[in-house]
Amino acid sequence: MDASDGLVGKCLPSWQLHVALGLACALTIGTTMRWSEPSAFHVVILVASAVAVVIHPRSHAATIFLGIVAFTVLVNDPGLSLWIIPTVTGVHATHTLAALVAVVPWGSKVEWPALIPSLHRFWIVQAASQLLVVVALLLSA
Repeated sequence: MDASDGLVGKCLPSWQLHVALGLACALTIGTTMRWSEPSAFHVVILVASAVAVVIHPRSHAATIFLGIVAFTVLVNDPGLSLWIIPTVTGVHATHTLAALVAVVPWGSKVEWPALIPSLHRFWIVQAASQLLVVVALLLSA
């Protein structure tokens, strides 16, 4: 039995979930910046809150971060564009990963089969969300 094996299957170290959460936050910030062109102040607040999400996943930092993303878009009123597609994905990935990271202790391992339900829900919700985004983009054209 390999050190990376668990009782059911391969394991994922918890630090990799933290890295994935950081990447999801970065995706969300990048696409929000491209979509709404926020001020430098908003970018600094977004980055600081994203760092807080990764450092303190068991806090409400993810909720605050996602609220700041929504506030930034609303304040800048960019209208609908194709940038909404990756932004919706980033927001959802951040939300999903923050929930996972919040319950997985640092230094532990998670077996891949334990992540399957979350991944399954993620793809189902993404399919429905992106369909709504495409419909909104088509109706606004």
